[in-house]
Amino acid sequence: MKKPLKKPVSKSKKSSVDYQQQIGELTAHLQRLQAEFENYKKREASERSEILNTAKAAVLSELMPALDNFDRAAMHLPQELEDNSWAKGMQYVGQQLLDILENMGISTYKPLGEKFDHSQHEALEHIESDKPPETIVEVLTPGYKMGENVIRPATVRVSSGSSKKQSSKDDNNKGEKNE
Repeated sequence: MKKPLKKPVSKSKKSSVDYQQQIGELTAHLQRLQAEFENYKKREASERSEILNTAKAAVLSELMPALDNFDRAAMHLPQELEDNSWAKGMQYVGQQLLDILENMGISTYKPLGEKFDHSQHEALEHIESDKPPETIVEVLTPGYKMGENVIRPATVRVSSGSSKKQSSKDDNNKGEKNE
């Protein structure tokens, strides 16, 4: 005896709906995987950049004393050697070092005449001067930045104002009180 045939139409509709649902699930899964992979790539790029910046800062911190000494030597070049070709060559080498740092995203700054900022400057002493208080009057060592991040603050001397102005104000106040 023959078995009755199942309705192929309803079966194909049911399987078509099943397939559509399965396609939707697989598409959603694929989209999640793509988003996760994009996030992974961004996270890896960020971590690589952070490692590179940390390595640059470590190398720079080792080079800073030599760079400072090179700068000090250049500042104290005797006048009779200013036209000397060897001395000029050494100045070019110093500039080349600064250019290399600049290409690495590291810059120096010398904040002479600027207002003192604790986040970018390190004050070694406050001295009397004719400049307004909290104005940088001398840069002892330059500061170094990588982008906007300070690697080493500039070491500076800061004005505490003029004692002459203060003493003349005190004298005027004394004169007014005595009258």
